[in-house]
Amino acid sequence: MAIFFKKSSAFERLHVSIEDHLFNSVHSLEGDAQLAFQSVEQFNKAIERFLNTLETMYQNPAPKDHIGEKSFPIRDGRYRIFYHVKIIGQTDFEITLLDIDDNKQSNLDRFPNHLITFDDEG
Repeated sequence: MAIFFKKSSAFERLHVSIEDHLFNSVHSLEGDAQLAFQSVEQFNKAIERFLNTLETMYQNPAPKDHIGEKSFPIRDGRYRIFYHVKIIGQTDFEITLLDIDDNKQSNLDRFPNHLITFDDEG
């Protein structure tokens, strides 16, 4: 059983945009490039853990694990990754990362910046 990961161009674009936002936000608040790099690194490690989780899940998939678009929260719900699973042959899977959403940014119209919507330290 093999699992192949792909990233859509939309996912790649948003991933870079979130990395830039994290780096710039932390750097402007803290004035420390090292802390800003660590913030980006933590975000990327959360994505790696998510991919490892998917790899483990698809070793023993449930019957409906390959039907439709799915999503998974990372970083204590701050971000949500959307993905699609496709069966290749009898036992292999292709998992395409479609989109990533920054829940805090998406909710700014409902919860303005001065209100705390998520724990930013996670």
